[in-house]
Amino acid sequence: MSISNTREEAIADAGPSRRPAAAGVPEYWAAAALYVALTLILTYPLSVSPHRNVIAHGPDDEEVLWILGWDIHAFTHHPLSIFDANIMYPERKTLAYAENLIGSALMAAPVMWLTGNLILAVNVAALLSCALCGLGAYVLGRRLGLSVPAAALCGVIFAFAPPRFMRTIQVHVGAVQWIPFALASLHKYFDEGRPLDVRLAVAFATLQALTSGHGAVFLGVAVAFLLASRVLLGEPLLLIRGIRDLGLPGLLLVVPAVLVFVQYRSVQQTLLGGSTLGNWRTAPESFLASPTPLHTLIRPFITNIDVNAAATAWLFPGYVPLALALVAIFWRRSTVAVDDQVAWLVSLAAAIAVSVLAPVRWRITDDVVFTARSAVRVWVVCSAILGIRCLVLPRVPFSLEERGRLIARWAAIRRRDPILPYGLIAAFCVWVSLAPPSPYWRLGLWRFIYTWPGLNFVRATSRFTVLGLLAVAVLAGIGFDRLVARRGARFTRRAGVTFGVLLVLEFAMIPLGVTPFRIEFPGAERWLAGRPQPFVVAEVPITVSQTTYMLHSMAHWQKTIHGTARVIPIMDRMLYEALANFPDETSVQLLQQVGVTYVVVHTEYYPVAQRAELDERLRAFGFSLNLEYMDPGGRVYSLGGSPSAGRADAQAQLPANRMRPPVPGVRSVERQAF
Repeated sequence: MSISNTREEAIADAGPSRRPAAAGVPEYWAAAALYVALTLILTYPLSVSPHRNVIAHGPDDEEVLWILGWDIHAFTHHPLSIFDANIMYPERKTLAYAENLIGSALMAAPVMWLTGNLILAVNVAALLSCALCGLGAYVLGRRLGLSVPAAALCGVIFAFAPPRFMRTIQVHVGAVQWIPFALASLHKYFDEGRPLDVRLAVAFATLQALTSGHGAVFLGVAVAFLLASRVLLGEPLLLIRGIRDLGLPGLLLVVPAVLVFVQYRSVQQTLLGGSTLGNWRTAPESFLASPTPLHTLIRPFITNIDVNAAATAWLFPGYVPLALALVAIFWRRSTVAVDDQVAWLVSLAAAIAVSVLAPVRWRITDDVVFTARSAVRVWVVCSAILGIRCLVLPRVPFSLEERGRLIARWAAIRRRDPILPYGLIAAFCVWVSLAPPSPYWRLGLWRFIYTWPGLNFVRATSRFTVLGLLAVAVLAGIGFDRLVARRGARFTRRAGVTFGVLLVLEFAMIPLGVTPFRIEFPGAERWLAGRPQPFVVAEVPITVSQTTYMLHSMAHWQKTIHGTARVIPIMDRMLYEALANFPDETSVQLLQQVGVTYVVVHTEYYPVAQRAELDERLRAFGFSLNLEYMDPGGRVYSLGGSPSAGRADAQAQLPANRMRPPVPGVRSVERQAF
């Protein structure tokens, strides 16, 4: 019932030394080659035909293609106004209505300029991101003192486990490759105090902010836990020293991220004004859901429920990673023997929590993990522990001074132990994912912290498991080193290869499901590309996915009223309501007011039974719609009016409140949680 250890005992029990390993450049090149090879193998057949296949063909996929296409176009045509994208006219700064993906576009641009194939460019950026995630986790593991095999396993888990790997094409969530590099640089700065390392950490953080806003939020959460754990264990924060070491070069490295932040801040009301907690859903089954064949084979032995069918995201990190992470957390160590005071405090906290939340029932699928109608039993356990402590008090006196010395000694030993911060990160990511309407959402944390600055950028709470996976990967690496502690180098290498093969078998989904896809521009769009610029385009029918029309606009990159956003501005909503009945007097007048130059009527998208009626209505509005182009698939009509004047007139008619709820049946305004 006491805490007793020496520093030597603690280090011996902890397994491998936590001192950062001295890794050379050849080692990192070898690691990079490993993760590139694994990426090419585990993404087959996408890896052998990235020029004509996509992992999933849908609105999200098309939106990613348009965003990266726009970024690459803006790099060479108008880089200083990159956020004034061509969609959702007459709104401005519409690139800030979603992720900007500038960091991924920097990797995709050379491929696009050399080949002219946007599909290939986007796939190369996604595959590079996957390999870099593995390399970054490897670098982080080595920085934390893991052995080479343990760090390699860490990289395999972060790069290829389903919670991140299944978001590979969702580069706005899955491209988080710079997070481990930033954390590794920050750990090195804490250990050695070199100004270069804190500047590298800031440089990687800026790269992450440019690559993914989600990743920037995840990195901020990780850094907060890392700093908090060190401060709680007695290390001074030394904020002034950090700012001094950052210096002018470091501050200049932050400038690109600040400029991007300013763009999002300027449209914050539009971007976030319509977001509510009701938009998120994390089904309990998601925590066991995984599409890999091995997981599908094993799952019937665990539960009879088809968790994949009910899941809203793939959140299961794998059996081997979880087993190794549990070894890291619960492996017997002499650094701390759990005593009676700790047990009593834990039971007291549990009793208070159950008293507030009762009745509590925690389920995963149909299996009840924990249930309590009242807190009576928990209070009984708490009282029993307190009674036992009182009975042994004469033999084991309670001394605050002695306890303080022992806790201080433990904190000094564990200050640089990564188990505490990364364990807290993993726990936080699971906790924050318990969003409504899951059965245990009242236990969730998200509803209390959603309004904190930056966090409300993340709409689907299940996405936090991407960061949680990195924490699990680090813990798994530590667990592996503890299993092979005091073994020879040869045994460690063989064990590393064995566990690596197990991980690859567990994560493999070969052949990966892909869909052939080409970006093809209708004849009407190609005709528009040759017209005098600038002009504004509207397309009908509106029953077609808006991302399809966004891809059409890539033929000429002129303004279009179409686009997607998490919240649709009122002018955009008015246009879509009007176009539902195009052509009629209201729709034609509103298009003229806004400043639309051309209307593209895709006759091939209309049902055959409606085409005769459509032709009749178009002829009836011949005085306002001038036929400029026609082919078997569509027509282009020109409208009168000045775009600049029309935009001013339309904006003047807007009410003070620019947001209003979406109209059902017109178009979806929310992306899926996947």
